[in-house]
Amino acid sequence: MKFYMAKKYSLHFALFSFLLLLPSSLLLSQQAIITIWKDSAMGAIYNQATLTVAYSKPDKKGTYHIYLSDTLGNNEIQISYAGWRTDRQQWAEEWMPDGKYIFCYVEKDEYVKEKIHKRKPVDACPGYGAYCDLWAMTPDGKKAWKVVDLPNSYNSGIIHSAISPDGKMFAWSERVKAPNLSFNTGAGCYVIRVADITVDSCPHFSNIRTFQPGGVDASTELDGICPGDSVITFYSTFESKNILATPIYKINILTGKITKLTTASFSQAGTFTPDGKHIVYMTGDSCDRFPGQLQGADWWIMNTDGSGKRRLTFMNKKGNAQCDDHYRLAGTVSFMRNDCFLGGVMTKSFGLVGYTAKVTFTYPDELKTIDQQYNDCITAGNTFFANKNYTDARKQYEKASALKPGEQYPKDRIAECDLLMKK
Repeated sequence: MKFYMAKKYSLHFALFSFLLLLPSSLLLSQQAIITIWKDSAMGAIYNQATLTVAYSKPDKKGTYHIYLSDTLGNNEIQISYAGWRTDRQQWAEEWMPDGKYIFCYVEKDEYVKEKIHKRKPVDACPGYGAYCDLWAMTPDGKKAWKVVDLPNSYNSGIIHSAISPDGKMFAWSERVKAPNLSFNTGAGCYVIRVADITVDSCPHFSNIRTFQPGGVDASTELDGICPGDSVITFYSTFESKNILATPIYKINILTGKITKLTTASFSQAGTFTPDGKHIVYMTGDSCDRFPGQLQGADWWIMNTDGSGKRRLTFMNKKGNAQCDDHYRLAGTVSFMRNDCFLGGVMTKSFGLVGYTAKVTFTYPDELKTIDQQYNDCITAGNTFFANKNYTDARKQYEKASALKPGEQYPKDRIAECDLLMKK
């Protein structure tokens, strides 16, 4: 589900919002810059080859349609294939990296009778994904091909896809059992499918493999594919058995080895940075709750082994400039570069109501440089201080404080220098 948003909101989000705040130590924070990229746009996905963004927006009846725009959100056009009904859900899910095709979720035409469920339009809404197939469409909408034809049943659905950076592998979350009343599979039981992509006159899938973490029924959703193609991220209830507690994992699809990456609160939407060195994800960890509202979530970043977790946004932190004291749920992301992504922000607890944000942050590799500069200034300042050269020591501590305004040590040393220079 790409919105989670940009890659999408799910029923899980609404259910996860009931989770009470879990205590957690706050790690190093370098606050990101957030701007609204486009209001009401859901599931934005960026394509580097064409410098184009695809996304979906609902009409007045709540039916989603696909749009394209430039990177600023301007020159918007609606696209659709003539063979698709206009009163059915249409959702842009992934770009082929070369920009020649957009993989889309499209609602099936025919309503069939089922004993267990009476189909409603909302069932096929993006993020729920029932009664949908996976298609590939050219960006002009003139041609489209059904790539994955799923059963026309409430037991079946498709959400949350990812494509490898080289365009050779495609993966998706596929529902194999309908939602029920359990905490484990309240949004349905899912498996992960992985396929090889070949392209002649159109894209084809082959060598489809199935992964079911733990070999048990669970709410499992694919998040991303690492450059190199052998590692994918996902979140799942296969261990917790609780949809309110969803760790992020990674699995090596060659060896089957699964590694847990998060433990605090609910976490989802783990997406690799373009260089494959880090993972951006959303979590309710350390998020404040507001009176009469549900649990929100912010974006964090971590290393690919789960270490070095750092909060990027503070939409749910009381007193922060990014917070307006209302529920905000960070969603899935689509990277424009290592330090910038488009991400979905849901503003209502239920339904796909929100906007796409552009988020720019200090990349971890750049933080290392800041750390090195800070440490060098502190070392130089301490040397000058020990030699009673308080003027030059003060200059070094000022530089250190400018690099890391939140650090108290250089401030204290500046005060000591000032005191000593007055004597």
